[in-house]
Amino acid sequence: MKASLKQLVRDQEPQTPPEQPPETARKTYRTAATRADTRQVSAHFNPEVARTVKLIAVEQDMDVQEVLAEALNMLFSRYGKPTRVEVVSGRRKRTT
Repeated sequence: MKASLKQLVRDQEPQTPPEQPPETARKTYRTAATRADTRQVSAHFNPEVARTVKLIAVEQDMDVQEVLAEALNMLFSRYGKPTRVEVVSGRRKRTT
């Protein structure tokens, strides 16, 4: 009986292919100004590493992004590459 119900539904459905969006149409996403012209660099580490990076950020009154930028600049320096990371944080700086 299920097969016959499926066949009835199939027979009642229009047989036109679904509309395809024009190839020139692209999805647009709103991007924060601080992320314009940037690329994400990420990796997976164990939770203890993530906690330690966050702890350093809190202790130094920095964003995690700022801590990682500092680490990348140190890495570049070690391998004789030019310092490339400029940190433009999106958060509001704390006033104390």
